[in-house]
Amino acid sequence: MPPAMTDLLDIWAAHSPLAGHAPDQITVDFLLPTGIYIQMDVPREATIQHIKLLLWKQAQTLPLFSALGEMESHMFECVNQAAVHEELEDETRRLCDVRPFLPVLKLVTRNCGRAERLLDSKIGVLIGKGLHELDAINDQEVKDFRSKMFRISEERMQRVQMMTCAEWLQACFSPQLEPAAGTAITDGVNDRLADLKVTIHFDQSQDSASLKVPSSCTSTELMELALKKWLTTHGPEEEAWRGQYVLRLSQRLEFLCGDHPLIQYKYIRTCMQAKESPHLTLVHTSAVKAMFDKEISTIGAVVSRKSSNPPLPLPPKRRVPTHTTCVWDVSSLFKIVLVNASKVNAEENAKVQVRAGLFHGTELLCKPAVSTESSGRSDHTWKESTLEFDISVCDLPRMTRLCFAIYAVMDKVKKQKSTKNPHINKYQTIRKAGKVHYPIAWVNTMVFDYKGQLKTGDINLHCWSSFPDELEEMLNPIGTIQTNPYTGNAAALYINFPEYSSHPVVFPPFDKMLEKLQRSPEQVTVHPWVVGVSSIELKEIMGIDPLSQLCE
Repeated sequence: MPPAMTDLLDIWAAHSPLAGHAPDQITVDFLLPTGIYIQMDVPREATIQHIKLLLWKQAQTLPLFSALGEMESHMFECVNQAAVHEELEDETRRLCDVRPFLPVLKLVTRNCGRAERLLDSKIGVLIGKGLHELDAINDQEVKDFRSKMFRISEERMQRVQMMTCAEWLQACFSPQLEPAAGTAITDGVNDRLADLKVTIHFDQSQDSASLKVPSSCTSTELMELALKKWLTTHGPEEEAWRGQYVLRLSQRLEFLCGDHPLIQYKYIRTCMQAKESPHLTLVHTSAVKAMFDKEISTIGAVVSRKSSNPPLPLPPKRRVPTHTTCVWDVSSLFKIVLVNASKVNAEENAKVQVRAGLFHGTELLCKPAVSTESSGRSDHTWKESTLEFDISVCDLPRMTRLCFAIYAVMDKVKKQKSTKNPHINKYQTIRKAGKVHYPIAWVNTMVFDYKGQLKTGDINLHCWSSFPDELEEMLNPIGTIQTNPYTGNAAALYINFPEYSSHPVVFPPFDKMLEKLQRSPEQVTVHPWVVGVSSIELKEIMGIDPLSQLCE
């Protein structure tokens, strides 16, 4: 495999010719709120905090420095690679990680709510986009998911506020435990339980000690032995140790909470199986209490900030019980209605058709439905606008996706060999004699929404124009179900999902399936293959790898 090529036009690349003579330095333009412009070389891998300190030293020699005020009351702003203004609240990031579009940093006055803005900045770095971009997404599934996660986070914070320090430590930093009836680890000679050699580090000093204990020894007993070892070197003046220490895994932030045998801790057991010595650290409870107090104060600040100006409560709504129809009770054939298509990039003498297919993964569920031909260059409507599929609604799997392909139908023209280009007709598919089909756009959508409800009503699908190679029936079932976000020039397909019942048609959740299985066979109105299948077998089917092939 050849080595990766660096983009020579990327100013943040390691060996870019645009970076200047010194590869570890980069020339940055600084715009100050006083109207002063400063250009200076800064280290490429310097943090934003260090760069601001260098700028402050340089600004001291220039006019209007006294008008700037305190350094902590300012922050940098830049235009990032996504052409979005980004406020660099997190000053621990390196300049080469921020990667501004151009090496220009604007110094702005920091607004109030710095802690919240810093948290938003860190979240934006983690998810790869600013929170304002996430707020602008007009997707009900995304909104419902975020509100659900918000409620879960609030409940979690409320539970933490009710905990004691010991309960918080066990809930948040407790290591994984093995079952009590696990396989015993013997010494391989006399088939007795192997002894354990533990290396204990003391958090208050650089000292360490090795202790040989039986694997049945509990964490409390090990801690007492470690503290006795500590007292032999530091004298009886350290006698006030009882109940004030806890054992922590040296390699991670996990504490040996509870009074379990050492062999039950997964970390200890893994070390014994690898014939390695576990490393534990004896930590004073004051350090743990400081962590707990910091966590509680942070949660309190978040809760008080969100409840400082609560909105007026709305009057409670009377919820009318919603009646639904099970999808297994709908025996009608599945169909859709093509309303129109716009911005279709086709030639004037071409006929435009739409091909639709139902897929479960890459498996085609039935024969694709094809519309009639429509004339025109950009906007199209069809006389027979209803596409009916040879499959009943009750036979549709939960994750069925509806795939569309818009293509042009033209008469086959015989070309001379000298003008033949194998790349021009790369995607053409000859469907019948004298006709050539040229793909124009494709788009996918789910038949059931994220709540398991069969879609109904009008929907506008903005299509994609790039086609992968070797598509079946010109449909792209492995493509995304998201529509094209660049709606300005994208072809749009306007369709309608008809209603099959006066109530919403839903796919039954797993618990409802079990209820149906518990009825007598004559009362069960589901597929014949479901009758006779036990709930245990159904749970096994639901729990296997989603990519596994299901066979009858």
